[in-house]
Amino acid sequence: MLKSLFGDLGPAEDPRLRAATADETDGGFAATAILESVATEVNERGQIVDRHLRDLVVTGSPAAAIREHFAATRADLGTATRQITLLDPTGVWASAVIKALSDAGGQPVERLHLREHTTLKTLAMIERTALVRRHEEKLNLYHADVRAPGQDTAEIPVALMERSHLTAVIVGPMQPHAIDALLASLADATQLPGWRCPNLLFMLPPNAVWIANKIAAMRWPQRLQVHVIDEPLISASAVWNAMLGIWNLVKLQPAWEAPAAPAGAEFAFKVADLSTTPQPAVAVAAAPVARLGRAVLDPARARQALLDMLPMEGMLGCAAVDATTGLVLARELREDQPVDMDVIGAACSQILREHRQSSNAMGLGGPVEEIMTGTGARQMVMRVISRYPDIFVVCLLDRQRTNLPLARYKLLELDKALL
Repeated sequence: MLKSLFGDLGPAEDPRLRAATADETDGGFAATAILESVATEVNERGQIVDRHLRDLVVTGSPAAAIREHFAATRADLGTATRQITLLDPTGVWASAVIKALSDAGGQPVERLHLREHTTLKTLAMIERTALVRRHEEKLNLYHADVRAPGQDTAEIPVALMERSHLTAVIVGPMQPHAIDALLASLADATQLPGWRCPNLLFMLPPNAVWIANKIAAMRWPQRLQVHVIDEPLISASAVWNAMLGIWNLVKLQPAWEAPAAPAGAEFAFKVADLSTTPQPAVAVAAAPVARLGRAVLDPARARQALLDMLPMEGMLGCAAVDATTGLVLARELREDQPVDMDVIGAACSQILREHRQSSNAMGLGGPVEEIMTGTGARQMVMRVISRYPDIFVVCLLDRQRTNLPLARYKLLELDKALL
C-alpha cells in the first residue's frame, strides 16, 4: 500500500486492482484504502490545485513498513533516487516548500493520510513531490507531519530521514527546552544502526547563534556532515533556495558507508529485520526517537484550563484549537450564549497562518504570540501556547462586559498552567 507513495510518480493504480493484490504488495504493512482522489486541475495561473490523496486506515506500524521498504529499495544510496527529507517541528515551511516546487515543476504532490484503524484518528500526513531539473537526476522531497502521540507515529519522520541523501531541519519559533529536546532526539537517531543519511542541514532564523552553538556541542557521528545556515526564512522560495545551495554542495559527496564488521562477525541488528526482530532490536531503534513528533496537548488538561477561564465576566466561549487542521481539541461554552466554536476555530487557524506569514515577511524576528480582533459587540482574543506552537486558545468575549486586560492576563496564566 505504501509503494504508490515511495515508487515513481505516475498514473495512479486502479483501486480495485490494488485492493485485489494488497496482500502481495503491502510488504507487511496491513492497511486498507478507504478513499482515493487522483483528480488534478490547473487554474488560470497554471498551478495544480488538486492533489493525489490516499487515506489509509492503519492496522500495523507505518514506520516499520517504511523501514522495510527502504531497506530493499534504498540500501545503496549511490544508485537510489535522490531524496531530501524535510523536518519542520513547528509546521511553518515544509508543506509550503513542497507545494511551491510542485507548482513550479508541474509535478503532483502525493499525500498519504494515515488514520488509526479503530477510531479513524489522524496519525500523520506524509507528502512528497518530485523535482525534475535539466541535466540533473530527479529529486524527491518528503515531509511527514506527525499529528498524534505515540512511539510508532514519532518514528515516521526518522524512517524517512534514515535513507535520505539530505535531511533539512527547519528550526522555526521554538522554546529553548524544545530546541534541546529536538537536538537530543536527532543525535540519538543518527546513532541508530539503520541511519544512512550522510548530510544533516539545520536552517536557523537570523542571529540564532545560541542554537548554532548547541548544534556544534552535540556529539554527531564522524561520517555525518552537519551544515548550519542562518538566513531570513521569509518565503517558501527563500527556504528552498537556501536548501538548494547546500544540496548542490553535497550531492556529489560519497554516500554513507557502514563501518566494517569484525572478521567472521555480523552486525547485531539488520535494518530489514527491524519490523520483525524480537524486543531488543525494536527497543533500541524506537526509544530515542519518540520525541521527534510534535508536542501534543493533553485534552484533559486543556479542558480543565478552559473551565477555569469560563467564569470570567463577559466570556461567551473558549476553545483550544489545532492550528494545522483548525480542529477544536477542547471547548467550554456558556449555556445561555451558544456559539459555534468549530467555525471560530477553523477561521482563527486561517488567521494565525496569515499572521505568521506576514510576520516572517516583515522580519519581526519572533513567533506570533497573540492576536486580537474587535467589533462593536464582541471581541476575539487568540493566544498561541508557548509549549505547543501548533495549538492556540481562542476566547470570544462580550465587549461591553469584559475587562480586556484581565482576559489577556488570564490567557497568560493559562499558558503557564500548560507548561
